[in-house]
This record gives sequence, C-alpha cells and structure tokens, in this order.
Amino acid sequence: MPILAILTSTLQEAIRKKTFIVMGIVTGLYLIFWAIMVNYFPNSSITHGMTVDQFRLFALQMVSKMGFQFSAMLIALLTIMLGSGTISTEMETGLIQGVLSRPIRRYEYVLGKFFGLVLIACAYATILFILILVIGAAFGLSTFTSLNFSQILLGWMLYLLLPIAILCLTIFGSVTMKAVPNGILIIFIYILGNVGGMVEMIGQFLNKNSIIGTGIFISLISPFQTIYSTMERVMVPNSQIAGNVMSGASMSGSGEPSSVWMFVYIGLYMLGFLFLAIRKFSRKDIS
Repeated sequence: MPILAILTSTLQEAIRKKTFIVMGIVTGLYLIFWAIMVNYFPNSSITHGMTVDQFRLFALQMVSKMGFQFSAMLIALLTIMLGSGTISTEMETGLIQGVLSRPIRRYEYVLGKFFGLVLIACAYATILFILILVIGAAFGLSTFTSLNFSQILLGWMLYLLLPIAILCLTIFGSVTMKAVPNGILIIFIYILGNVGGMVEMIGQFLNKNSIIGTGIFISLISPFQTIYSTMERVMVPNSQIAGNVMSGASMSGSGEPSSVWMFVYIGLYMLGFLFLAIRKFSRKDIS
C-alpha cells in the first residue's frame, strides 16, 4: 500500500534524524532532574507557615503538575521539530519528484507522512507518560498511587491527543511554507494557547465577560492548552492550591473545565487542517 510505504519511510527518516537523538537525551535529563525534585521537595523541612501535612500535600500536587506540564512541552517541541519540514524539505531538495513519480497519489503521500509522525509522537508520549507514572509511584507520590485505571486511561488518551492536534496544524504549515518559519509559527501558536488560558482565568477573576471572551477566542486559535488542562484535571484532581500557585507563575493558565463542545471543535480543527493540507498539496505545482 502506498500510504504504508510512505509511513515506513517517514519512520526511518525520523529515527535517523539527530533531532530525535537530542530530544531523547533532553528527555532523559529532564526525568532525572524531576526524580530528584520528587524525592526532596515533598520531604522538605521548610513549610512556609503550613503544617507538615499541608505542605506535603501542596508539594505532591505541585511536583505532579510540573511533571506533566514540562513533559507536555517536550512532546509539543518534538512534534513540531519533526513535522515542520517533513514535506517542505522534500519539496525544496527535489526529492519529492522521485517519490511522486511512483504510483502514489498526493493525498496518500500526505496521509503517509502524517500517520508516520503520529506513530512516532504517540510512541514518545506513551513512553514519557509511563515513565512519569513509574517514577512517581516509585517515590510513593500519593497523587499517582491513588489514580484508578479509568483516570490513567483517559489521561493517556488526552496526552496522545495533544501531539496529534499539533501535528495536524504542523503538516498544513509544512505544505504551505518552509521548515524554519513553519516551526517558529507553530511554536508561537502553541505558546498563544497558554496565553489564552491565562487571559480567560484573569477574566473570570475580574468577572469581565469581555476578557473571558478574548481568552476563549485565543483558545479557539490555539486549542492545545485546553487539551493539556483537561488532561491535568483528570490526572491531578483536587489540586487547587498548587494550581493557583502555578497559574500565578504563568505555568498553567486555565479557566473553567472545557465543555464537550470544545472537544467537538478540536476534532473539527484537526480534521480541517489535515484536509486543507491534502487539498493544498494536491493543487501544488511540483515540477
């Protein structure tokens, strides 16, 4: 099958890239530092006026949120780095002419690239998700050991949805522009989602509908923070104190829980950009 052939070549190409190796090293270092923090922070003797039990609960929630927060950033970064030039680079080098000279339809080429990168991003996200849970459980974090199967399953599915959603937008950008400007633009849009969450949160704090509406509008442009915030609510529920502190530090801006309709929109957002990528590539003059 042509799609399977493109998917396989995409996997091989991504594995050969030094980007993948560098991200593996960065991920390993991040997990080591996070494990050190998990070991020392909840057991700290400095409680800042809280009782020992209160501080430990706060610290457990904090390190749990930080574990997911930074890992989500790593997943987003890897996805953007792998996807931003996946099609544009082959068009620039002329390699694509040799590929399309074979009996491969253009939509099959785009879908093969897309599903190949989805497999890589989801495999990376799954390994990272498991390692975070294993490290947390190994250090006896009650925020992780108290999770039930349905929480872990739903959290994992939302964790995977994040890179897939980013990839839909990145593939469209790769058909439209060169790798570097595409990567920069997607990173900006990803960060914009965090800003939207914080704006919405400030609007709710001030009880200003206009500010809340602005935050929601930004979240429609960049719905990635919505996916992450929902995953965090599933995996670290009842963490209001730590959530407030992290929001104040601009690390996890988020308003009210997202509705089902927001996820319907996210589904349409993903399919829409994938459709636009196929449509634009099908009409592209490659000669």
